[in-house]
Amino acid sequence: MDAFVAEARAISVVEAFQRGGGVIGTARQSVRAQGPGGAKYVGPCPACGGRDRFSMDRGKNVYNCRGCGGGDAIGLYQKMTGADFLDACEVLLGRDRPGPARSAADLAEAARRRRAAEARAAQLREEAAERERQRESEAAFYRRRELDRCLDIWSAAGAFFGSEAERYLVARGLDPSQVNPAYLRCVPRLTYWGRDAEGRNAALHEGPAMVAVFVVPETGSWRIVGLHQTWIDLDAPAKFRPAIADRQEPGAFLPTKKMRGSKAGGVIPLVGRLSTARRMVAGEGIETVLGFGQREGFDENTFYCAAGDLGNLCGGATRESRFRHPNAVRRDTAGRKRPVWVQGQEPDPDSVAMPVPGHITELVLLGDGDSEPVATRAAMKRGARRHERGGRTVAVVMAPAGTDFGEVAA
Repeated sequence: MDAFVAEARAISVVEAFQRGGGVIGTARQSVRAQGPGGAKYVGPCPACGGRDRFSMDRGKNVYNCRGCGGGDAIGLYQKMTGADFLDACEVLLGRDRPGPARSAADLAEAARRRRAAEARAAQLREEAAERERQRESEAAFYRRRELDRCLDIWSAAGAFFGSEAERYLVARGLDPSQVNPAYLRCVPRLTYWGRDAEGRNAALHEGPAMVAVFVVPETGSWRIVGLHQTWIDLDAPAKFRPAIADRQEPGAFLPTKKMRGSKAGGVIPLVGRLSTARRMVAGEGIETVLGFGQREGFDENTFYCAAGDLGNLCGGATRESRFRHPNAVRRDTAGRKRPVWVQGQEPDPDSVAMPVPGHITELVLLGDGDSEPVATRAAMKRGARRHERGGRTVAVVMAPAGTDFGEVAA
């Protein structure tokens, strides 16, 4: 018996998972490989559901679920199928390797335990599904409320031309004359909310701001999904944005740009019409894209747009493609040095990124030269791979080191 169990226990936990009906892949309900060489697998628990509470470690040959526990290959097969211990061992070793003989009473008891285990697993899955439905409902409520706030700010904003937003771009050395005013506006006084020294929500600044909408294509038109806000101070060269002190970290300053709502899968249209363009130029920021367009004279057959950040510009990477940063390290709570992992060059097809319609035959992705170089270059290569299609050329154009195209244009 000891030798029989030891042999079954040595079976790979990943093999046990697959024999129990588990699926490894990239679909939402599948368990996916993670880490260098796919040493671990993560995803929803095959017994109690959830989203990412389950993991398998191929090196240690164990599994774990934050909801219902863990163990070895035998325990995993039992959990997935409701089989008793000896049945699980026999299946893992193959039916041609039967275990010790058992009486009819033992087999009946094993069948009873299997039915009880199946019923308990079904109950756990239903409870997990209900929790997931509640989370989705709450998330949808908060998304709707945040979008309503974005629309309120947008509705109260004034026209772009003749505003401080237009003067801000001019002060930056940019030509805003070609900007589509349907997507950019100006708020004369917009409150900047943050945390005070005690961590309470507080108004940290109030002043003029350029606001732009993130939109996604929908049946021949655009639908607003989020808002980009840039606070302005025309008396503060060279960026002409205010210095907003961080109340929680003395001597530090907060970013003067914020995004609200969602940007995923959307863009900020700046110049040109996407429906008629054959060429598309996209970068992270508004100033970057306008600066590049100004350098090339705003080609009339090109649609110029901003994606907000690298994630939306290039999409996410597969877990397997991530790599250690060659130089950067971080310190954990104990002060020990830990590696910094960077998203790799292989695009994750399930991630969301800005839309590039099929009729676009030339795409130009703009990279900032003042961003962290390792992560930025990996992202740009990933974006080129993600957006490439037959009949479309994708070019990555990097700004000179230490600057961006908004500054180069000035």
